[in-house]
Amino acid sequence: MIKVYPFGKYCHRQPLAYQPIAMLCAQEITVTERPEDASILLLAHSKDLITHAEFLTDHLRKSPDKRLVLLSEEPFWDTIWGADPFTREQVFFSDFGDIPFTFLNHHTSDIFTFDQIPYYLLTHHRFAARYSLRFGKNAQRSKADWQAHFRQAPIQAAFIAEKRLNEKFAVRFPAQDTYGLCRFRSQITQAYQTGTVYRGGLGWRKGALRQELPDWHLDKLLTLDRRCRFISALENTHQPQYLSEKLFDAFAMGAVPLFYASPAHRLNQLVPEGAWINLYGLTPSEAVQAIDNFDMNDDFLAAYVEAQQHLAQTFETPTAMMRERDRLRRALGAALAEVCPQD
Repeated sequence: MIKVYPFGKYCHRQPLAYQPIAMLCAQEITVTERPEDASILLLAHSKDLITHAEFLTDHLRKSPDKRLVLLSEEPFWDTIWGADPFTREQVFFSDFGDIPFTFLNHHTSDIFTFDQIPYYLLTHHRFAARYSLRFGKNAQRSKADWQAHFRQAPIQAAFIAEKRLNEKFAVRFPAQDTYGLCRFRSQITQAYQTGTVYRGGLGWRKGALRQELPDWHLDKLLTLDRRCRFISALENTHQPQYLSEKLFDAFAMGAVPLFYASPAHRLNQLVPEGAWINLYGLTPSEAVQAIDNFDMNDDFLAAYVEAQQHLAQTFETPTAMMRERDRLRRALGAALAEVCPQD
């Protein structure tokens, strides 16, 4: 049995903090209530290395057999705040002493290397339930149905993401095919002026933060469902294995997703290329033109119908979700066992 103690401000944002995953892993991984009872101390954000440096150096000095793991689900955090997001074994040099740790993230482990359903969709049952309903209905629509829908949609494009125009959000790691996209997508959100445009997210629209809503995901679906031609599914970071709910939401709401994917990105293996707009390699102004010049021709409509039918098949039963969670369980257990032998 592997015993872990998750702590820090961001400990609610790692796989074992989500009930569906924690329950599945319970026979192999025990979450302890005290650090003294754990063989692994678990952080989720590099910021907590700084915040808890004194505690970590003291605790690890007293317990030299104990290990520290930074288990990050967010490439955004790793690339903006992490000193080195691509090395597994590292040392954090603090004012209180050197702190060795193992960095497990999208790049340094296969924990998040999904088959059909990306990691974030595994963290809550609501995603599968909502997608099953919407993709099931979408799959019944013909090319003519979708053509009529796109002609009548009252909103040309919707962008929902925090406004981040600072240069620091445009980090680039070409060797790892990893790029910060926050500035890029904010520039597109700001520049796009064709027709009726919906801009949501901190900095664009007054109101509650996403985290303050009773159900931010349902709010998004109800606000934009069947109302948009294009919906931005641009992530905060381009990393070949990283996909959140954004792309699936756009398809579920009956819109054409705007995405940024290199040839190596896993999205290319999930849905037909012609069913979405790829902004990879474009400047913000070129991206605006690509959206406006997009031809909703017969080839696109055929690809879009195919994408909706494929997604309906993926979510129509719990099978794919159960298989994906089991894969995650095995990968997470193996990664932690490698860090620290089981008790």
